[in-house]
Amino acid sequence: MLSIDVCRRILQRPLTGYADVVEHTAAFAAETGISKPMQRKLHEMLRLALAVRDADGDDLVDELVLDDIPNYGRSVRAVLLRAGMLRLLPEPLESQHPQRTRKPRTARRPRPRRTITPRSCQQCGCWFTAKLRNVCELCSSFSFRKTVKLPVSTGTCERCHRGDLPLADGHCRGCRWHMANYGQGDVARFGTQLWFGSPVPAPTSLRGTHVAPPALRRPVSEHLTIPGQERLFELRRDWRRVAGLDRQDLPALPDSAQRLLADLDSVMKQEMWSKAPATKTRRTLLVLVSWLGADAPLLESDIRALVDNRPLKFSGRRVTQFLETRGLLIPDAEFRRDAHQRRLEAELAALPETIAQELSVWIKVVRGEGKWEHTGRTYTSIFRYWHVLDPVLTRWLADGVESLREITRDDVKKAIATRKGTPARSIHIVLRNVFRALRQERVIFRDPTRGLVFAGIDKIPPSVPSDRLAGVLSHAQDDFQRFVMVLVCVHALSGTDIRRLLLTDLDLSRERLVVRRPGKRHIIYLDELTYRCASAWIRERHRRWPVTTNPHLLINRWTAVDTTHSSIGTTFTNIFRPTGLTMPTLRQDRIRDEAFEVDDPLHLMRLFGISSQTAMRYITAAHPERTAKLPR
Repeated sequence: MLSIDVCRRILQRPLTGYADVVEHTAAFAAETGISKPMQRKLHEMLRLALAVRDADGDDLVDELVLDDIPNYGRSVRAVLLRAGMLRLLPEPLESQHPQRTRKPRTARRPRPRRTITPRSCQQCGCWFTAKLRNVCELCSSFSFRKTVKLPVSTGTCERCHRGDLPLADGHCRGCRWHMANYGQGDVARFGTQLWFGSPVPAPTSLRGTHVAPPALRRPVSEHLTIPGQERLFELRRDWRRVAGLDRQDLPALPDSAQRLLADLDSVMKQEMWSKAPATKTRRTLLVLVSWLGADAPLLESDIRALVDNRPLKFSGRRVTQFLETRGLLIPDAEFRRDAHQRRLEAELAALPETIAQELSVWIKVVRGEGKWEHTGRTYTSIFRYWHVLDPVLTRWLADGVESLREITRDDVKKAIATRKGTPARSIHIVLRNVFRALRQERVIFRDPTRGLVFAGIDKIPPSVPSDRLAGVLSHAQDDFQRFVMVLVCVHALSGTDIRRLLLTDLDLSRERLVVRRPGKRHIIYLDELTYRCASAWIRERHRRWPVTTNPHLLINRWTAVDTTHSSIGTTFTNIFRPTGLTMPTLRQDRIRDEAFEVDDPLHLMRLFGISSQTAMRYITAAHPERTAKLPR
């Protein structure tokens, strides 16, 4: 239905011929004497008519469109006639061929157009849509059955006590449908469940042999979602009883649900999903479409609620992506929020109100939304700061601090003194960031970290004995782990570099690998070992996921089918646990070993793509006698 709200949404839409219509409206107003406000309202109705014309791809406005205009239909018709933009309805046969009429007839008023409206059936009470009928189709067929052996009479129903209804066995159709679904013991009750019609006619006899007992038949779910059906109110479904049902206990699948499951099976076969995630994904989609159907989009909140009941039995991530690519998902904004943002909000909610408000201001400033706008940090970076800040806040709260305004310079020094080396420097950096932001937003009057200097840390990179490095590659269990270990132990790549590698960055024909870093690129020339490991991984990647669209070089069974093309997580570093060493330790030992062989910092910068300061730090660790200061 067209309304004023629709007109407001299309105010900026260009409409062909609208300027001519405005001129004719002014002439029409001069003849009829309508006011300026009336002209503005008439312009809005004309915009609606022209918008419908453009949507239909027509040059003229159909006269039937004027029935949908909410106001001033006659004036709109007159203006469009003046502008020559209205297509009139065809005249009756008598007016077109007056010689065929035998006698003049009086003019008849045009019959009003009937529109389909929702209404309640006068017999069973269910809701349906129609133009003229007041009885649904199933009740009409129930009243005029010819193939039923039982006679259909009109009278008072023995259950609901309503009169003048078609009866069979003494009950109306609505009561028979109710008893067929809720059992014979419900006959004594007068109430009837509110329903929106039945997909199949009600049984003609409760004793008939043609109606299978409930234990032997699997009816279609009564909760199927209908396209375009609006929700009365927002309420999250409780899937606890459904999550424990077996396959044979679920409702029968509609045709659309069967086609959707077949589509999922073809996708899993084409993309060669592993057995465990494929089984969980299909089970999750089966439960959803058996209860809700597949004709209308499903709520993401329903998928989350189902998975939360049985996390080991269901899998919601792949189902969500599968439905979203096919336009059958209604996203939930709450679940799409950043995970670190939700965790920060939960942490702030557990703090006292005053400190929580102050830290909320700090987060707002770091995000770039403070007094001086700047490029903000991500919630992931802010959460790293929170890891350092949380122990300090816990200690201050235990001492009775109720606001960050109470923190003094001595409190900051004590917090830094609880750690040594890099952890102490991290506390200094985070506290300085917090109090500077609060001082900037005028939340505190003085910054307790102002002028506080923390001495630099000259940490010597660790050295790993040769006997421990000898068997690192022997711990690799597949081509993925072997390739990652070579990238770390031979080319000293960090975890971030490895996760960001793209498939197009590897050029086996030229034996090169391009490492993309912010503002620069680092080219690695592959040696024989790295070339063999890279070739083996490419073959394994194509064998397991031949049709994946993920552009990253390193993928796993989750990211291979991820439609968002995300990179692998940081948990891939766990492959170094059997070696007893960490990935940063192995990377630093590789750079230090090269610094022992060649005491040239430029060589380290070209080979590993590191900065000049980092290169000099490794040269100092490898050759302290060459970089020591001369005595005075």
